[in-house]
Amino acid sequence: MATNFLEKESIAANKKFRRLLLIVDAVFIAAIAIIYFFVGDELFDFSDDRTKQISAILLGAMGIMLISTFTVLILTMRPAKNGKNLLLPLAETTPEKAAEIINREVAEGKILYEETRDYNTPVQHDTRVLLTPSYLLLIGYSMEKIRAVPCDRILWIGAQVGYKGGPYMVRLIIFTREKMLDCGVNDIELAKRIAEGLYQYIPNVFRNLKWQDDNFPHMLEKLYQEDRDQFLALYEEAKKEMESSL
Repeated sequence: MATNFLEKESIAANKKFRRLLLIVDAVFIAAIAIIYFFVGDELFDFSDDRTKQISAILLGAMGIMLISTFTVLILTMRPAKNGKNLLLPLAETTPEKAAEIINREVAEGKILYEETRDYNTPVQHDTRVLLTPSYLLLIGYSMEKIRAVPCDRILWIGAQVGYKGGPYMVRLIIFTREKMLDCGVNDIELAKRIAEGLYQYIPNVFRNLKWQDDNFPHMLEKLYQEDRDQFLALYEEAKKEMESSL
């Protein structure tokens, strides 16, 4: 039986996680080896009260590392099935039902939009934004987990630049009636490109507002957080204006 889309994503995520764990193991072993090189047998000398506690801690850490590595390797040998690698932030259905829809749409070639959102840093993260007729998928959110947001629940998507949470942050913000979601991008041009690409399928309802500027996403976020009813009223007004201009 052919492997479906979500299972393939799970296989790729498991492979990355195993590689990361093995790198951490290698660094830990190298550190122990360096310490042993300078200290010698005294590192594990339980007859010496000065080193007994340190030796016990190191042996305990080695045991935990060995058990963790073995457990993770076993758990990541098989891909997640039936949507177990999905996060449904709006809890509108079950992972199994959402997975069935997503796998079917991808298998039928109904990928409306896809973009890799590589972080603008020396380390590249293979995370993606993928849109099907039913779901916006934020892939690479937490190792093997994929956030799936129903398209019919999305009110607006925008690119936002700010300093909250770090010295420099660029993100996509996704407004729904229930909550606001965000997706880190760290590249303003890429964030704008993703937003513009998604606007083909999830309309930019606020595009006709005369007072829109670079600070507009921050203003909307503030309004959304402080007065949800007023935000929704503004949304409905902007939506009517957009529809009347078509």
